[in-house]
Amino acid sequence: MRHALTSFLILGLAAMAQGAVLWFPRQDIPIPTTFVGVSVDLETGTTSVLAAGLPGGDINFLRGGGAVTNDADQTAAAPSLQLVRTGTSNVDPLRQLGIGDTVDSTSTVATGFGASGDPNSHFPEFTPGTPGYAGFSIVLDNNTTAYGWMRVTLQDTNQTGGLIHEWAIEDSGGLITVGVPEPSTSLLAILALGGIFLRRRR
Repeated sequence: MRHALTSFLILGLAAMAQGAVLWFPRQDIPIPTTFVGVSVDLETGTTSVLAAGLPGGDINFLRGGGAVTNDADQTAAAPSLQLVRTGTSNVDPLRQLGIGDTVDSTSTVATGFGASGDPNSHFPEFTPGTPGYAGFSIVLDNNTTAYGWMRVTLQDTNQTGGLIHEWAIEDSGGLITVGVPEPSTSLLAILALGGIFLRRRR
């Protein structure tokens, strides 16, 4: 188990006074080519490459990114995360989003545990070896259903080079716009060290 980059920014959106964007930039977490892969807790940035998964984990990338699942926490009764997909089945391919797209309660997600990979590959939505954006809904530790995006490079046929580049979560349950937050965004930025972050008081 390791911690991802020890710092990230908490950016408050002026139009969403009740929430903040939790942004984890420049992570570049390698996706192993193994069947175990890497599990990630998207609230803390904690990762694990252990077969036992990651308690509190949200997402698991494996086989170089050729498969993605939401069963990172193998002790959970229900998944904390649902990926935006091309359909409502929990094995439908991931939908690739573009900068400026939004993720919110109207986005197409499934229910229950599921995966994207053979035989229902997320290619050609994503291009192997080329960065793209995936959206998701996530139940946070405080039981808020929030929305986020992540930029990833996914590989097909178990190739090396898969990476989880960065991700962001709008923690109030409001919509989030895909892409790096604008420099003009109202700044509540707090530099967090050691993987520990401070949430703004509500």
